[in-house]
Amino acid sequence: MARGVMIAGTHSGSGKTTISLGIMGALSKRCRVIPFKIGPDYIDPAYHRFVSDSFSYNLDLHMLGEERLKKLYQDKAQQGDIAIVEGVMGLFDGKDSTGYASSAHVAKMLGLPVILVVDVGGMASSASAMVMGYRDFDPKLNLAGVLLNRVGGEEHFALLKECIERDTGVSVLGYLPKDRELIIPERPLGLMPPEEMKDIEQHLERLNDLVEKYIDLDGILEISKNAQTFPTDKDIQKRTMQEAKRSNTIINTSKREQEEITDKQNENIKIAIAVDEAFCFYYHASLEAFEEKGALMVPFSPIRDSKLPDGVSGLYLGGGFPEKFAMAISQNTSMRDSIFNAIDAGLPTYAEGGGLMYLMKSICSKEGKTFLMVGIFDGEAVMTDRLQNFGYVSCEVTKDNVMAPRGSLIMGHEFHYSKIKGSHDDTSYVVKKFGQNREWRCGYIYKNCLASYMHIDFYAYPELIDNFLNKCGLR
Repeated sequence: MARGVMIAGTHSGSGKTTISLGIMGALSKRCRVIPFKIGPDYIDPAYHRFVSDSFSYNLDLHMLGEERLKKLYQDKAQQGDIAIVEGVMGLFDGKDSTGYASSAHVAKMLGLPVILVVDVGGMASSASAMVMGYRDFDPKLNLAGVLLNRVGGEEHFALLKECIERDTGVSVLGYLPKDRELIIPERPLGLMPPEEMKDIEQHLERLNDLVEKYIDLDGILEISKNAQTFPTDKDIQKRTMQEAKRSNTIINTSKREQEEITDKQNENIKIAIAVDEAFCFYYHASLEAFEEKGALMVPFSPIRDSKLPDGVSGLYLGGGFPEKFAMAISQNTSMRDSIFNAIDAGLPTYAEGGGLMYLMKSICSKEGKTFLMVGIFDGEAVMTDRLQNFGYVSCEVTKDNVMAPRGSLIMGHEFHYSKIKGSHDDTSYVVKKFGQNREWRCGYIYKNCLASYMHIDFYAYPELIDNFLNKCGLR
């Protein structure tokens, strides 16, 4: 089992993403790092992949549930030498006042030691009080070390290290100096995606150099040995066979054999998946779940390609920034026509977030400019100045659709600045905001097409993949 550690912050903006990226990049030169991210984030995992050369996985307790979250971590962490988990928001900030789904909650669930990133700009002894508060707030949490951000220099660091270690007993493992060039640019939905950053290789290489110079990487590796160990796949298989022999019974493999037959049947199913600057929000565990079911994911670009890939039996339009690239998308009329004709002919299609916006008749910018889109749904995605229905949600399926039968309950999240104006009423979701007495309709359907603002992680719902692939297999 891989060693593991969580890098968490005192609050959003403390520098945990920058420091996490630097540690991932620096340690990737020594060993294979498997990155993870707490919460519903798409862009941070893209940076994880860039610096570590390994895919990153989201550990979102709301969407995955405890059992699936543990399984995802255990399955993926054992593929490398060390698992590095980047936290979300502040260490104890969750989806409600109890801290449910917070970084601390997940760290305790997985038995991970935590290294806390503290922004110490303008601080001296006060940093001790802050660390002490985080150390004592939850005695069950293994707060194993501290990393300092925005340090004024060697003398400042020496003072901080002396105070914190003397007053709290928590080891200080290093720091990053004040440096505006280390800050990754942001846009409304988070960090700027790595593919849009200029000179990103030089930027991140410099970050790696600073981490190697100022942070005790050996100390982090040592702390990671204290992570809880889980049985590997080989251990589980060996134990199962031993138990079967002891009880002199035959292992029932009918269910597994049936799953293998189904996955074999799915090998001829090709799913077109939109992947470019405008459509880049996918959980990697979701895509792997499709592939493990036997499907072949065929990428294409709604910006540059002229039509859907040949021979596909389904279509997946993920989220992203269609509003930022609305002109290029709109001008690609041959692709818009290709998608409209395919969906109108019954092609099984799933779209979420930006994919929903793309299937509307148009996108209207905040400046009032209108850009024609695919036009499956008779509505307009209108950009606003504020987030709409932001946060964790759940939905009840009220009408059978290409993914789920009526009565299904699905957990997800929404984060978008647009709202739909003037669309038709054929919907299959009643969406509820977590912790609020508020609900609305979504899950637009047309023939074999389902489109929603709600993002989900398919790793939590293999039955939805089965439903979709079964629809694709009937074509």
